[in-house]
Amino acid sequence: MDCKNCSNSLRTDYSYCPDCGAKVIRNRITVKNLWYDAVERFFNIDNTFLNTFLHLFTKPDKVIVGYITGVRKKYLNPISYFTIAVMLGGLFIFLNKQFFPEAMNYQFNSMNVENMSDSDKFGMELGKKFQDYLFEYQNIFYILMLPFLALISRLVFINKKEFNLSEHFVMNIYGYSQMSICVNLLYISLIWNSQLLYYAATINGIFQILYFSYIFKKIFQLNLKQTIIKLLFFLVILGSVFFIIIIIAALYMAFFTDTFANLAPTK
Repeated sequence: MDCKNCSNSLRTDYSYCPDCGAKVIRNRITVKNLWYDAVERFFNIDNTFLNTFLHLFTKPDKVIVGYITGVRKKYLNPISYFTIAVMLGGLFIFLNKQFFPEAMNYQFNSMNVENMSDSDKFGMELGKKFQDYLFEYQNIFYILMLPFLALISRLVFINKKEFNLSEHFVMNIYGYSQMSICVNLLYISLIWNSQLLYYAATINGIFQILYFSYIFKKIFQLNLKQTIIKLLFFLVILGSVFFIIIIIAALYMAFFTDTFANLAPTK
């Protein structure tokens, strides 16, 4: 018999192909073996997803630098890992839109609208609209942001010549994917309670900053002082980029949508 993946000739007693490592499949597909295959892939001790997820917390330098230097079997590659993060983000958006439409509106629902001036109401509605756009298109937003994050981290570590721009892209896509997976799992678990979800979203940015600082500290073997200096430099550049993005988004909403016309206070 031949391997169905690489066509290498196999002995009849082989369970795995010695050439490509693929499992030899002899049975037809049933619901039972579909389930078994899914459980084996995602929960066995050698599972690359679990290894990647756990080790990105305990030894992110081993995962990221390992991939950059050629370790490709032990951990999920960054694109596959990013795909899982995007999938979870899409699931949260689906649940939010279909079953919990008010889940993200705690801060707005808790405001006393009756005592607000027209300008305050306008600002609140604009903030709500901007939040809706941000969450609805969060995956696109982060895909577009990743090259900028890679460029920023390359600039921050311009004195470190061992990694090029593409390798900084790998660092950032692993870091973003890890945080996105954790955050979206947390959001999904809290979607039934808009207040808890609001608190989780509020502190999300802090954890993202701390985690990325931890990654770069491990990869570049920085001490505490170096880590803080690099973090401040990173935040200054990132803040400038976000300010420009907000301006562009506001201009787009003003000239290419009816957002401001619909939100304008009536006289």
